[in-house]
Amino acid sequence: MSPLGRLLRRHREQARLTQEELADRAGVSARTISDLERGVRARAYVDTASRLSVALGLTDSDRATFLNAARGPNAMTGHHVSNVPRPITPLIGRVREVSQLVTALDAEGKRLVTITGLGGVGKTRLAVAVAAELEVPFEGQVYYLPIPPNQDPRLLIAALARSLGFPERGSPADLAEHLADRRTLVVLDPLEHVMAAIAALEAVLVAVPELRILAVSRVRLHVAGEYEVALEPLPVPTVPHPEWFRVPAAALFLERARALRPDLEVPPEIVVDICRRVSGLPLALELAAARIRHIPATVLRDRLAENIGDLTSGKQDPSGRYRSLEQTLAWSMESLGADETLVLGIAALFSDGLRLDAAQAMCGPGLDVVAAVSALVDKSLLFLDASSKELSVARWRMLDVVRQFVQRHSGAVAEPRLRTAFLHFYIRLLAELASEVGREEWFGQLAAEDANLKTALTWAVEDRDAETLLRLCGGLWQFWQARGELTEGRRWLETGLSIRPSASDATIMTALWGLGWLAYHQADEVAVKDAAAWLAELAERHQDNRARRNALTLSGMVAISRDHGPEAVNLLQDALSFARQLSERWLLATSQLNLGLAQLCAGDTDRARTAITEAVRAYDEIGDQRFHARCLAYLGHAALIDRDPDRAGALLRNSLTAFRDFAEPGGTAESLVGLAAVHALQGNARRAALLAGAAERLRDSYAGRQLPLDERVSGRYLAVAETLLAPEEWSRAWAEGRELRLDSAIDLALGREPVSCSSP
Repeated sequence: MSPLGRLLRRHREQARLTQEELADRAGVSARTISDLERGVRARAYVDTASRLSVALGLTDSDRATFLNAARGPNAMTGHHVSNVPRPITPLIGRVREVSQLVTALDAEGKRLVTITGLGGVGKTRLAVAVAAELEVPFEGQVYYLPIPPNQDPRLLIAALARSLGFPERGSPADLAEHLADRRTLVVLDPLEHVMAAIAALEAVLVAVPELRILAVSRVRLHVAGEYEVALEPLPVPTVPHPEWFRVPAAALFLERARALRPDLEVPPEIVVDICRRVSGLPLALELAAARIRHIPATVLRDRLAENIGDLTSGKQDPSGRYRSLEQTLAWSMESLGADETLVLGIAALFSDGLRLDAAQAMCGPGLDVVAAVSALVDKSLLFLDASSKELSVARWRMLDVVRQFVQRHSGAVAEPRLRTAFLHFYIRLLAELASEVGREEWFGQLAAEDANLKTALTWAVEDRDAETLLRLCGGLWQFWQARGELTEGRRWLETGLSIRPSASDATIMTALWGLGWLAYHQADEVAVKDAAAWLAELAERHQDNRARRNALTLSGMVAISRDHGPEAVNLLQDALSFARQLSERWLLATSQLNLGLAQLCAGDTDRARTAITEAVRAYDEIGDQRFHARCLAYLGHAALIDRDPDRAGALLRNSLTAFRDFAEPGGTAESLVGLAAVHALQGNARRAALLAGAAERLRDSYAGRQLPLDERVSGRYLAVAETLLAPEEWSRAWAEGRELRLDSAIDLALGREPVSCSSP
């Protein structure tokens, strides 16, 4: 057993901890502790040893002895007493980055490694930890060179020579002779102030093959062979999360706050809000933690929502650079050119990320947006959104703390020209996406733009601009319906229709069409009827066949809700006739589906099945899998009417699987209650009640109502099933269903792998 292993085991046993318990406290693997105690490993990384000493609760003297033993029996036999800083607090949440950098500089032999990132993200802290880890592999030849803000770039190489221990002028030849073949690591921190010296630094690297440089910089150096590690903020936890306090941002905040107030207890949701509002930025977390000594956590959380710039430190760090979050962000802003400043201000308007076409539309054709965005990415003010890889459009985001700062200082929010361009961009985008309605690309792009679109809607309301507001709503109502945002969608539409002077009749007609459908899904028959009447009046005034078709459709749906089957069939046949004249494939398919629903209402399942199957084929040609799934659900209802539970179950399980994958609450609820009816028809009353209760709770979550036809079809069988149980059993099962998690309810409803029903 090594000296380190003996010490570790003794301290662990004195603390009455198992290897697993110590590993859990220190955030390392139990295998690591086992290997150290058995002597398989005679030394430990500095960060690992530091974590273990904290977890063991060692005194200062025991900690010093333990850390010295962790460096190994042959550590630092040579030439240099390290000047690498020794932070008194543990590094939190950078295990992967430390390992990546140590591997790059040691095992892979990278010559120039640059840690880039926004000011305050923890670049220096990470570089110091990496340098400490490499002292043993580099046999003590590790040097730390802090670069002051006023450093003359022409003198950087001379400063480097002095830091390596010789007073010569420091030409590349001098350095090569002095270092000979000794592997040497130098940390240069920070380099962004001396970019004019990069060419000279590159010459030194060429002349001194065994020299490794770990550079800290807010921007890339753009040197051949540079290996960049772009440091991001710490991950932020979500609530509920079983171990939210171990997620790095929360762990850092709590560790620093409890150093000041050991008895601190903060509700998880407050910690998560604080972490989110500072975007997981380590500097901001540390500054926020320092405030805990003086103000309650809830007050701190609320103040951060108003002004992140309040975060300041009462003292400077050793470099004197980070007295406040405002100062570190201000430096980044001051270093920008005019084009970069404009694009950054524009990007701050987009809380859901910036698209290149949006930036170009707002900047105009004379500005190279790609170059400006690239420069902002280099300076860590923007970053490419990894999730945009799933879409056809790339997006760039900024941290919330950066956005808040930029919005206060750039003036872009108050610029009327930019505000108008922002609104016009989204009107154009929605118009372009109109032909893609129902496809995943349509839904994905709108979901990605959700917060930006809400900004556009809000600005249109503030401007009392009904035309813009309703044109936006006209392109969004089907998206709101798919997401179950019925109440919100109606609110925007009703606000736009109430503004006087109102919008153009063409815009109003599209808005009424959307309003009628959202109201229908909330079983608001009066609102649907009123929208249909107003729409019919405008349609006749303008001889608009599309609006005629839409007005007839809404009236037909009112007839279905009243169980007036023949009337509904007549109205929806007329609507289908107008749709055939329009040559709009999606509208035609939907008219066929609606007619099928009317025929189901009238009890004519054969004709209904024919109409809905035609709609399925049309949706498949268009590529609309959402409405394909809706068709399957209604074919399942047709099978229920025909008392064919096997066929109904197969179709409804397929529709439920699709709606689950689409995360579409309305369709999910329809399919769940349909499957409840299947179980009722099969005599499984308890399961029927469970699924019906789960569907009811889901509808409540988005303020929806069961559609009238669905209610009549499924309600008939559920009423029979209810008689098979004692009243209290039925009520208890229904209540249990309401308490089920949605994924559990879906698993219960599926029961087995769905049967393929691609050709209903």
